[in-house]
Parts: sequence; C-alpha cells; structure tokens
Amino acid sequence: VRPVKGQVLRLTVPKRYAPFLSRTVRAVVRGGHVYLVPRLNGELVVGATSEELGWDTTVTAGGVYELLRDAHELVPGITELPLTETRAGLRPGSPDNAPLLGPTGLDGLLLATGHHRNGVLLTPVTGDVMAHVLTTGALPDEARPFTPRRFAAARTEQPV
Repeated sequence: VRPVKGQVLRLTVPKRYAPFLSRTVRAVVRGGHVYLVPRLNGELVVGATSEELGWDTTVTAGGVYELLRDAHELVPGITELPLTETRAGLRPGSPDNAPLLGPTGLDGLLLATGHHRNGVLLTPVTGDVMAHVLTTGALPDEARPFTPRRFAAARTEQPV
C-alpha cells in the first residue's frame, strides 16, 4: 500500500449567493477528477487532487490552482467565493488502485485498505465484506477479485 496525496479546498458560499449548488457535482476536467460538494452550513468542498508524492502533505499553490481552475470550468462563479480552508491528506493506494479485502498470507491478518480515491464511497460494502469474512471465515464471491493474495499469485507466475 502506498500513500496517494489529495488536496481539497473549502469555500464559503455567502447567503446572498445561496443556494449556490443544490447537489454534488462530479466531473472529469482536463483528464482529472473534480468534485463540488455543497454543505448545509454554506460550505462548498472542492476536491481533490491525486498526487504520487510519497508522504508529503504540503498544500501547494499548484494544487489550489488546479482545483479552482477545474471547478471554474464547471461553475464559473466559484472563483468569487471566499477560500476558507486548504488541506492535504493521504489515501491508501494498492498497486492496481483497487481495494485489498480479506485474508492475507499471514494467519489471522485481514486487510481492508487500498481504496485509493473511493474509501468513503466503499465503506458500506467494505464493512459488509469484512463482517462476512469475520463471521464465516470465507471471502464472499463478489469480493474475490480484491483479495490481497492476487499480488502474491502474480509474483509466482512464470513468463511463458
């Protein structure tokens, strides 16, 4: 599992502009993913970058620019809103950016990680899968493609 940096912005929507957005907007702009999430408290979350920079959690001018530029492509008025917070964090990414779910090669060690950009979205199904593994000892069929052992199998295969 490797760290994948993500930068996110929080803007404030002044009451005179409310409601600025009524629902979450997700899009691909210039090949990158961007989302705009309106909150009931008048906040607008803009995210997120995806950067392979190791353990660096520095908020950068480039990351802020990229997010505002792409958000502006979707909603031009967004660049007039007050910028109230910038933040950078790390997401766990697997070698293929798909989750690692279930037993490993070590007895008793189970993994539920590596969700990359989709950790929050996959929380309910991940919980269901892990509850099934913990109560039955078996990985559900629909989760088999996400076994951590898929990488061990790839290492042991010999080229033809």
